[in-house]
Amino acid sequence: MRVAVLMSTYNGEKYLKQQIDSILNQRGDFQLDLLIRDDGSNDNTISILEEYTQTNKIHYYIGNNLGPAYSFLDLLINSHNYDFYAFADQDDYWMPNKISVAISNLSNIKGPALYFANAELVDSNLNSVGRNVYKKTPSLDLESLSCAGGVLGCTMIINAELALAIQTKRKPHNVIMHDFYINELCLALNGTILYDPIPQIKYRQHDSNVIGVSYRKLHTFKKRYYDIISKPPISVSEQAKEIINLYKNELNNEKIAWLIKIAKYHNNLFSRIALACSMKTKYINKNMGLKIRLSILLGNR
Repeated sequence: MRVAVLMSTYNGEKYLKQQIDSILNQRGDFQLDLLIRDDGSNDNTISILEEYTQTNKIHYYIGNNLGPAYSFLDLLINSHNYDFYAFADQDDYWMPNKISVAISNLSNIKGPALYFANAELVDSNLNSVGRNVYKKTPSLDLESLSCAGGVLGCTMIINAELALAIQTKRKPHNVIMHDFYINELCLALNGTILYDPIPQIKYRQHDSNVIGVSYRKLHTFKKRYYDIISKPPISVSEQAKEIINLYKNELNNEKIAWLIKIAKYHNNLFSRIALACSMKTKYINKNMGLKIRLSILLGNR
């Protein structure tokens, strides 16, 4: 059993060694390769990677700054012949059985499949802040995920079938985040998403997080307000169009119909109202649902 752990680094010197060690200390009956793409770091990240390379524990390459979404996809597209692919942030800490638990869940699944898990929120020193990322099971249907995302990418492991679906196409051009794109694609291809409520990583929250989870009420309110009134660099409609363009011959009519609804929701006020008020979308809680529905109504999703 071969497992590729894919990590994109960018100025990650502060927490990188702890994370690499937690990955290399995974337990289980599999071959683990830690494959790293550096996204243009200008701190001591490369020196740290070089230390581990000298012991043949990791493999890395340096690329132009693409941002995390395209950096992770570049890693995936250039990593072949593995049974499973795990995605790792540079600043977390993995529980020792994280990969083996995922493999045991995915091994008997036919077709494209994705596993992700809960995570314990911790501060910069790995001290618990008293809660996990998910308080309850997130919605795992295409309708909801294509509007909101919701799969925690740093806990995500995919099987070879799902990886191959991405590796055999051109690189996608319009991706919100790699995890958002991959989980939406998995469901569009009639794949399976499995959620593990048991935390399998310590999800470090600090000032340099590219993406994090706010657990302070005022910050949460400000972020939700900003998300409602601001247009994102890549919209859910652009990402849906990307999937349609790349996979239209592999999608059934029901999946295509929903993705077209997402892709065209900007067209007019009626389309925005129809998607915002859709009964098919079921968000993780009322506050998240209100945020997503209002941002769709305003054309900012």
